[in-house]
Amino acid sequence: MGVPLPATVSPIDGDRPARARCFLFLQGPIGPFFRRLGLALAARGHRIVRVNFNGGDTYDWPWPSARLFRGANDEFPAWVGALAKAHDVTDLVLLGDCRPLHVAAVETLKQWRPALLVHVFEEGYLRPDNITLELDGVNARSSLPRDPAAILESPEAAADLILSHPVRPQNIVMGRRTLASYSWLFLLGWLFQRYRHHRENGPAFELWTWFKRLAGRPARLAEVARREKQLLASGAPYYLALMQLNTDKQLLFHSPFKSIHEFLIQTVQSFAVHAPKDTLLVVKGHPLDNGQTPHDRQLNELAAHWGVAERIVYLDGGNLSELLGACRGAITINSTAGISALHRSLPLVVLGRAIYDLPGLTHRRGLDSFWTDPDLPQRDLYLAWRQVVAARTQVNGGFYTNQGMALAMPKVIERLEAAPAAAALLAAPGTEASYEAPAQALAGS
Repeated sequence: MGVPLPATVSPIDGDRPARARCFLFLQGPIGPFFRRLGLALAARGHRIVRVNFNGGDTYDWPWPSARLFRGANDEFPAWVGALAKAHDVTDLVLLGDCRPLHVAAVETLKQWRPALLVHVFEEGYLRPDNITLELDGVNARSSLPRDPAAILESPEAAADLILSHPVRPQNIVMGRRTLASYSWLFLLGWLFQRYRHHRENGPAFELWTWFKRLAGRPARLAEVARREKQLLASGAPYYLALMQLNTDKQLLFHSPFKSIHEFLIQTVQSFAVHAPKDTLLVVKGHPLDNGQTPHDRQLNELAAHWGVAERIVYLDGGNLSELLGACRGAITINSTAGISALHRSLPLVVLGRAIYDLPGLTHRRGLDSFWTDPDLPQRDLYLAWRQVVAARTQVNGGFYTNQGMALAMPKVIERLEAAPAAAALLAAPGTEASYEAPAQALAGS
């Protein structure tokens, strides 16, 4: 079912594309970003199909202007294949390439139509002022070049520095949108009884742990600030381990680890055996960790086992910029925070697969040698790599605030319409679009 275009939607300036396409939207960022993008594309003459899987999806993109999938996961490939054929879908749009339903859709539709374009959104590589949009995959599945010579010789490396307009903080708005979306997921649960959330514990457990987490937030932040100030004032040399979430798809799909605990086991053991005895290991918790896993207790047990209890510091949060500014080097699985370390020309070792884990950027001789003989990133290569990433994968803007969405939308539309495709399916792209957020959407979201 196509998206009806309300009279309140302002027409988009600029030439329309030479031939309309059909965009099939699956799950996107929590909030109205995908709905507004669909309205904007419809205003330019494209056909839009949306699939909702749960009540939160339906709140973000109201039914009946979307199709509802109410079956079991193993029924979805045949269902989405029939839907795509019925609407002659040319483009698939989704957030993240690791969710089971998204993986199933890509595999099914690519078999049916190999030239189908898969547009994958993700949080920005270069944060906080950008979002990511790539064809076919993101993160470890990105099509970004891996050859340092090719990066240095790329046209983007010689171009003017790409700068981003600041995007206002989005965490509070994102939290409000998440609460609303999860509330409707429960309220409409009777309509989607066979839906299985892509996170193992489900949204109910996520909400409960977050309520407990937020209740203790002021005291926790004060304690973290006190311990961080004490650490920095001591002048003690330290390495910084950057934790991720146990639910992070980059950990689960693109690393040898199945949990953060496994990462800590390897890191603490190597530190205890190979790091200089006068150094500390500071383990920084992820800012969105919900407190479900007792990382501090696990870390204390590991430190005691390896005889380094006095040399391990756990911070349940902390100021990333200040901590990086004083450390000897950083250890990560594949967090985007690793890019911040490279930006400061710090030694960085990556234990998973990451877009920035390249010869000349990261330490690639193993964790054990990192503590005493780390390889420094080459500044010219980093700057060239950042230019390539910004030009080919990043869109200035955000998913959650009105300002961030309005900033991102023109470039997103341009990228979607200009994406290369088989001539049998698609015509030449139109010119750059301009975007005005629908007044009704702005008022109601």
